Amino acid sequence: GNAYAWNVDGDGRDEPLTMANLYGIPTAFIRSVSVSSYILGIATDQAKTVQEKGDLSPAILAEYNYYMGPEDMDSPSCLDWNNTDGTWAPKCLPLGASSVWATATASLKEKRRRLEDDEGSKGVVMLATSIDDTSMFHDAAPGSNTAASNILTLLLAAQLIGKVPTDTRKGLAKEISFGFFQGESYGFIGSRAFFGDVVNFVCDEDRTVPAVAKKNGENDEKACLHPLRPSLAFQDLGEIAGLIAVDQVGILATEGTLYVHGSQDDDDFGGFLSNVLLASGTDNIAIQASSVEAEDGEAPLPPTPLTSLIKKTGGAVGGVVLAGFDDAFVSGYHTHVARAVDLDSISGAAVVLARAAIAAAYDGGDFDADTASEYANALIEDSVDTDLLTDLHHCLFEDGSCELFRSYDKVELANEKERTGLDLSTMFYRSPLGTPPNYYVSVLDASRGQPLVLVGSLLYGSYTKDEYGKKDSDAFVLLPTTLASSIKGLLNSFLGTLDDSVSCKSSKDCSKIDDCNAVCTGANVCVCDQAHYHLAMDEALQAASDKGPGFFVVSDEDEGISAMYTEPYWSSSVGVRVYRVLDNKSGLVALGFGVFVAVLCVVSTTFIKRRFESEKLF
Repeated sequence: GNAYAWNVDGDGRDEPLTMANLYGIPTAFIRSVSVSSYILGIATDQAKTVQEKGDLSPAILAEYNYYMGPEDMDSPSCLDWNNTDGTWAPKCLPLGASSVWATATASLKEKRRRLEDDEGSKGVVMLATSIDDTSMFHDAAPGSNTAASNILTLLLAAQLIGKVPTDTRKGLAKEISFGFFQGESYGFIGSRAFFGDVVNFVCDEDRTVPAVAKKNGENDEKACLHPLRPSLAFQDLGEIAGLIAVDQVGILATEGTLYVHGSQDDDDFGGFLSNVLLASGTDNIAIQASSVEAEDGEAPLPPTPLTSLIKKTGGAVGGVVLAGFDDAFVSGYHTHVARAVDLDSISGAAVVLARAAIAAAYDGGDFDADTASEYANALIEDSVDTDLLTDLHHCLFEDGSCELFRSYDKVELANEKERTGLDLSTMFYRSPLGTPPNYYVSVLDASRGQPLVLVGSLLYGSYTKDEYGKKDSDAFVLLPTTLASSIKGLLNSFLGTLDDSVSCKSSKDCSKIDDCNAVCTGANVCVCDQAHYHLAMDEALQAASDKGPGFFVVSDEDEGISAMYTEPYWSSSVGVRVYRVLDNKSGLVALGFGVFVAVLCVVSTTFIKRRFESEKLF
C-alpha cells in the first residue's frame, strides 16, 4: 500500500502545480530548469511589450532565491565542511526539534515499581500525530488542517482521558500514551527517532549516568552521554500493542464524517482498533471505514507516525489512522494560506479518540469491540471543554504568543532552571511560534531543542570523556521550543492530576509529594510528571562527540535509507524578492536626479565653507 497516491493535488504531479493566489501573484512550480528558463524568456519579452505601451502598468517580477550551495553539495558534505585552514565549520544544520510524549495511566516511578515487584509491564495503546507543517515558504506554514488541527485534537483527547478517575485509568488492562512528533513532513523525523529508540536504542558502555549529577537516587532520571539522550524515560514506556494516528480532521471531505484507515480483520489488534473507532462516534460525527481497497492483502495507510512504527517493528505492531478524508487528501494539504477549520469536527474527533483509547486499553485480549466501546462511551462524555477549546484554538491558529502558552512555557523554563541551575532562555535566542503561528520544523540547534550536556563550564552535544559528575552542577539540558514546552506542560496538567491539590510557583513547592515525581505547571498546581521530550533528529545523524552545539556527523550505523534533510546558510539573501519591471528611462531619470543632488551638495558645501573662512569661523 506504500505506492498509493494520497496527495493527488500536491506537488508530486508531473505538470506544474498552480497556486491560485500566492500573496496576490499567480504562481506555478515547475520542476524542469529548461522549461522554467523558456517561460522566463517569454515573460521578459512580454514585459518589454507592456512597457512599450504606455497605457499599461509595469510588469511584476518575483525572484525566488533558494541557493543551496555549490552544485555538488549534499547534506553530509555541508555538515562536514572545513575551511581552507582546516577548521571544521558546518554550512548547514539538520532539520529537527523536540517531540513530546506522555503516559496517561501510570507514572514512570510506578512502572519501575511494578517491574521490581515482578508484576510485568502492561501493553501500551498510543495516540499519535504530527505537530509540524511545511509550504513553499518556510516562514508561512500555518498548518490549519495538519499541525494546528492535529495538536488541538490530541490535546483535547488527553484532557478527556485525564478526567477519567485515576484509579479507573490505572485499572485498565493496557496503558495509554500520547505522541506529538516533530519533523513528520520531512521523512517522519520525530516518529522514526522515537520508535527507533524504543525498539533499538543502546547507550554506549558506561555512558548511562544521572540526568542531573547531584541527583543519583534509584528513581531519579537517567540519561546517556553517547549517543546523547537527555532522558532514558522512553525505555520504560512498555511494549506498544497498537497505535491510533490522527491527521487532517479540521477540514472534512464529507461533512460530519471521519474515516478509519487500516485493517478490518477482526483477528488482529489493528482490526480491533478499527472496530472500536467505528463504534465511538458522537451525535454530530459519524465514523466510516475508508473505501480504499487493499493492495496485495494490505490496506494502504496514509502517511502518519504509524508508518514509522510499522517500519521500526518490521510490521509486528500496527494500528489505524483516523482522518477527515477517505481516498485522497483534502485539497491544499500543505499551503502557506491559513484556512478556516471546523471546530465541531475537531471536538468530535477528540471525543472519538478518547473513547477508542479507553476501549482499546480496557480490552484484555478478547478483541470484543462492542463491550469495550460500550464501557468507554459511558466514561467519555460527548463534548469537550468549550473554554479550553476556545483558548487552544486562539493559541494554535491565531496567536502563538498567547497568554496560555506563555504561562506554561514560563513555568517549564523555571522548572528546568531549578533542576539544572541554568537559565538557557538567556543563553540562546528562542524563535517565537509567531502570530499567526508557523509550524515549519526549522533547524536543530541549541535554541530549538538540541539536547546538551553541561560538564564543568562547557556544553557538549555528545560526550565520551570521564569528567561528567565530578561537579554537582553537571547536568543534561534542553531548551525546547515554546510549542513543545507548552504541549508538555498541558499534558502534565491533564494527565498528572493528584488526589490532593497543591498550589505552586515552581517545582520546589512540589518536593514533598511522594506519589510520583511531582512538578509545577502553568496552571500553578503540582502534578505528576507524565510528559517528556524526545530528540527529533534524523536517525542517520548524531551529535559530534566532545563538540559544542551545532556539530553533527553521519552515524556509523546509517543504512542509507534516511532522507537526511538539512538547511544551509550559504547565502544571506535567500528568500523571495518581488518588484515591478521598469524600463531604462526610469533608471536614467533616477540617475540624473542623483547626480543633480550630488552636485548641489558639493556646491553648497564649498559655498558654506568659504563663507565660514571669510568670517574666520573655519
